[in-house]
Amino acid sequence: MLTGAVANRYARALVSYAKEHGAVDEIGAELGRIRALLEASKELAQFLASPVVTAEQKLKALEGVLGGPLRTDVRRFLTIMLERGRGAYVALVAERYQEMADEIHGRVRVEIETAHPLTEADLNELVRRLTEACGKTVVPKVIENPALIAGVRIHMGHRVLDATTANALRQFRDRLLARAVRKEGIR
Repeated sequence: MLTGAVANRYARALVSYAKEHGAVDEIGAELGRIRALLEASKELAQFLASPVVTAEQKLKALEGVLGGPLRTDVRRFLTIMLERGRGAYVALVAERYQEMADEIHGRVRVEIETAHPLTEADLNELVRRLTEACGKTVVPKVIENPALIAGVRIHMGHRVLDATTANALRQFRDRLLARAVRKEGIR
């Protein structure tokens, strides 16, 4: 079975449960913490995927790393996944769950790359304009990337808006090269 199909099925089931119990954001926050841990530690991710370790041992280790007990419903959900040998999918399910929760609440997560730090006013104005353009609440994640030279690159889902100096220079170079090739001809 495809990885995405497995993640979608589990995430969809959990979102359905969460909506029914009015806990979409609470469960999402817990899954977000778990996902962050798994992305930060390959060892923990491999531990959860191990067929040798029991589901209970995995859950206890996860709670130890988190520094406290999991929500009862999240613990039951993870138990089902781990007992079915789906430990390798936990981070992917958490990611897909967050995407579905965002859809429910009319949110869109946007990654904003900048060459230099944005002021609070600039970020607020950018978020306001993006919210206006897409009609959803924008949740920004700002990343500094000095290689951009200046400007901003915005990743919204599968769309990318690149208003950086690095991109402008790349496009200029490509136009010059294309013009040179046309002038010289192909030999």
